[in-house]
Amino acid sequence: MADAMSIRGRLTAPEIHIYPFSRLIHAPAARWEKLLKALEEKENIVYLYYQPAREAIVKLTASSGKRRDSIFVEMQARAAAVVHSPSQNPVRDNTKCFETFEETFLPKISSFVQSLIRRKHFGTSFGGVILKGLPHMEVIDQKGKSRLVYLYPSNWSDKELDAYLELLTIIIEAEFEAEASDLWCMDLRRKQTVKRSKSKVRTRKACNDAAQHFVRLRSLAEVD
Repeated sequence: MADAMSIRGRLTAPEIHIYPFSRLIHAPAARWEKLLKALEEKENIVYLYYQPAREAIVKLTASSGKRRDSIFVEMQARAAAVVHSPSQNPVRDNTKCFETFEETFLPKISSFVQSLIRRKHFGTSFGGVILKGLPHMEVIDQKGKSRLVYLYPSNWSDKELDAYLELLTIIIEAEFEAEASDLWCMDLRRKQTVKRSKSKVRTRKACNDAAQHFVRLRSLAEVD
């Protein structure tokens, strides 16, 4: 009976990707509806902008760098087709991310385990919502430790990144029996690892509070 109730709860729980949800964590509740609508409208555009670099990096790692030239050419061709504003340059930006990874992070990887980019993920239950999202790949670092890699090409605020990484930690705890220190956030702009040795209690509480508020908002929307 308990399992049946758990399954029923998952079926009725609202789903949200951790990208828009991370933006709500520290935002005033009064702005949520407007902010969420704007975020959901641009979520795919934001995701697709750096998708050529993400996929190329995973392929490069999987091939141990042996197919570098063909992977690079394919990435640039895909980046050229990305929808963007006049002020953006996806070929330049994806190329920079790729080269940063190749120079800064690839030498620190001992072996490739698996790609998580297209892995099926039915979501992780947390605080009454279903969180969607995964790291990009699993590797073994030079110290022999299994690491879950998140490729971070953007320029978010400290609070936004903190919330995102906490939500990602929640997911890897449930889906991979991992912990915060197993998450390897590679900052492809600053050429450095975003260090996170453990989960943050205050951020976890803020995530849980936000999840419960999100459930209430969705319940009210269904009533209306």
